[in-house]
Amino acid sequence: MDKPTKQEVEDLIKYCSDKERTVPVRWIEVMSIIEYEKQPRNIQKTLQCSILGAYWNTSKENKVKRFHDQIKFAGYFSSNREKVFYELKDFLHNLSEEEWKHQELPL
Repeated sequence: MDKPTKQEVEDLIKYCSDKERTVPVRWIEVMSIIEYEKQPRNIQKTLQCSILGAYWNTSKENKVKRFHDQIKFAGYFSSNREKVFYELKDFLHNLSEEEWKHQELPL
């Protein structure tokens, strides 16, 4: 499988923003897909999703930015991006609208 192109990464981010989507309800699964645990600690800090106690203290904009950074990591920087990006893309494309948080609703 080929490495994802810049256009594919941008298209996935656009898809995840369409219909006022913000982050997946099961956002924690994204960390598993992008192989978060295998990353060095300094990289983990930039990829960790806002969950548990930090979730309610994080702005909607910062949650969306972090989620989009996870997509960019999967497409551009993951050492296993040929697998990771397309697995993430499939996961996100297969979520129903009910499995997404949306702009108009509290995150």
